[in-house]
Amino acid sequence: MSMSAKLRKIPKSGTVTSVPIDKDLWAYIASRNTDGTYWLYDFLTTERVCDRSLFSPARWKKFFDFKPNGVPVSYIDELKIELTPDEKKMPPIWKKCVDWKIERKEVPAPYRVTTHDYVEFYVEEDQIRKYQEYVVLTPKELVDYVKANLDQFEMITPREDQLASPVETLPEVAVFTPGCIYEIWLSGLEAMEMTDLEEISEEIDDELEEHEAGEVIGVGGTDEGHHNIAVQCEPGMNTKALGCIRRVLKRLKANPETTDIWVQGESGRNLGLK
Repeated sequence: MSMSAKLRKIPKSGTVTSVPIDKDLWAYIASRNTDGTYWLYDFLTTERVCDRSLFSPARWKKFFDFKPNGVPVSYIDELKIELTPDEKKMPPIWKKCVDWKIERKEVPAPYRVTTHDYVEFYVEEDQIRKYQEYVVLTPKELVDYVKANLDQFEMITPREDQLASPVETLPEVAVFTPGCIYEIWLSGLEAMEMTDLEEISEEIDDELEEHEAGEVIGVGGTDEGHHNIAVQCEPGMNTKALGCIRRVLKRLKANPETTDIWVQGESGRNLGLK
């Protein structure tokens, strides 16, 4: 992000937020839930609007994961829409498989689609239009995407009764520095008190919630038996969250020799279970 733009917290699920694209041009995004994933609407306006009738999920165009853990303070929350349980789910997203897997015919088709409940299947290029591409955007990349695809958006010149309130009258937004993300790497799960990664991550999540220190935002692993849990700390709670993580892992008899804890984006310092 340029010039460390000031951030505020990720808007709650169903919040519609205006994004300044140019001096007289706004795009709109809806927060899917508080994990930093959003839908971009298929129209732009020449002034900020707050007209509920415009913001039907039927007008969602593009799904994306947002890179900063928060939104720039120049993005204004305009209104909140009610999302159905289905609208809150991740849409099925596609990624292109790596070239060598395609060349060696290790996959049945070049594009892998993953559903919200992690069912995976493969499709040909002519089918990917039905699904959302998995993209991660920074604020600059979001603006660049809109500007590069202006012809795909409906341009709306709003009526007087559709306009949002001037920014000056909106309440002051608390600016914050997001907490860090801890990457926990575990191996040798079979020797722990709990051997299921999802259950281990739930124990960590419960401990973090109890101390209001953060939440688990991702669970995964590699073929070689290395398992990964990602934790997003609440602002100012990095130390407290690390304490929660270590407490749970020690209680579950994680092996200090094979347990690494890294701060995402900072290489070279394994915090481990000390």
